[in-house]
Amino acid sequence: MGTWDASAFGNDDAADFLYEFDDADSVAKVVPILENALDTVLEATTEIESSEGAVGIAAAALVVAWNEPALLANLTSETLSPWPRNNELLPARLPAKASKVLDRMLSAEENELAELWEEAEELPEFTTELTRWRSRLA
Repeated sequence: MGTWDASAFGNDDAADFLYEFDDADSVAKVVPILENALDTVLEATTEIESSEGAVGIAAAALVVAWNEPALLANLTSETLSPWPRNNELLPARLPAKASKVLDRMLSAEENELAELWEEAEELPEFTTELTRWRSRLA
């Protein structure tokens, strides 16, 4: 599981996802990237693969951090410096989708990522991280 911790960005899939924002300097460029990642989780009709779940969680965290960039202070990626890159507002549908993604990923049902954390006996750390991001969207 190319993972080093339970944080939203503590895995290879989320780290790779951040590179999609290299040239995304406007809301018009950022929204499709975020929305695609969120929709992949929300539209899954079978088990959510761990890589899709990890990217969905990272996208949800970026939606939260759009209004609270200090939440990314521990992120060492230069890819997102600074985040957000402008003062434009995200469409209201994105926080709603991010909330649903985090809720979906908190459920172990048909969720490979949660299953892997459970097998590693670190499911509490994973759910704590998701709950932390989810609480910002309440």
